[in-house]
This record gives sequence, C-alpha cells and structure tokens, in this order.
Amino acid sequence: MARAATAKGDQHGLPLGEARETGTTALDLNIYVPHHLTVIANRWSRGSSRIYLKRFGIGVNEWRIISMVAVEPGVSAQRAGFLTSVDKGIVSRAVKEMESQGLITATQDKDDARKTSLTLERQKRLLDGLSHEEVLQLARLLGRIRENLPAVNARELERDEQAPKGKRGK
Repeated sequence: MARAATAKGDQHGLPLGEARETGTTALDLNIYVPHHLTVIANRWSRGSSRIYLKRFGIGVNEWRIISMVAVEPGVSAQRAGFLTSVDKGIVSRAVKEMESQGLITATQDKDDARKTSLTLERQKRLLDGLSHEEVLQLARLLGRIRENLPAVNARELERDEQAPKGKRGK
C-alpha cells in the first residue's frame, strides 16, 4: 500500500516538485503543475468550509453563493454558480438549504421558469417597502457618507497617534 503524500515529499518519499526516474512516459503527478493546483484548491476549500461551518453554520459553497448575492442582489442561481465555479447541482442543493434556513429567498422568474433570482432574506426584510430606485439612492448616499469617514476620524486618529501608548484610544 502506497504512503500518502506528506508536506516534505510525495508517496514515494521524493521531495515535492522533483521528478522520479521511471523510464516511462507516464504522467508524474509529483511534477504535474495542474495536479498541485487542484490539491491546493481542494485543501483550501476544505479548510475554509470547516471555518465557515463552525463560525456561520454554512459550508464553503453556501458562502460563495451568499457572497455573490451580496455583490449582485437578484443574481440568478445559474450565474452565481458560473461566477463562483460551483456545479449546478451543488448550487441547487445549497440554495434549497439556505432557503430552509431563511438565509436567502429564491424567486422563480415569471418569464423563464428555469431562471431563479436570489436575494438575501435579512436585507430583503430590512429594505421592505422601498422601491428599487430608493434602494439605489440609499446605497449611493451611504457610499458618499462612507467616503467621509476618513476625514471624520482623522482628528481622533491624529490625537491617538500623539498620545502616550497607555493613553491611546481613550
């Protein structure tokens, strides 16, 4: 039985990135860059998924979809899957799970039954009663206010920098 690859070497004990002498033209995963990229991406996703599950109660695929909906409210499930490189089946299952948790709302397009529009449920409830134009206006106004924050905070930050270490932030 072959050993699993370790941080220091592959299953044959070779340092990662070094070819082994096989005398054949067989693919050597130890030096095949796409293999390394796939392993890195998969391990990154598994680690992220554990973190998201522990902190937020959702997996990495759900997190990817929620972030797409936050960036592009009303995004279709198909587009969210495409932009995040998540399989259609995974997107479908994730959407159903997040709907059952009350995290998002999936609305079927009245003109195309295959298209589902996704919105964040908490934001939808917060903005209930505002027209689309009002939401856009609110977002623009809040963005302008946010741009003023550095000037608003500059005086306090300058005072903190000049204060002795023990007196900062008070």
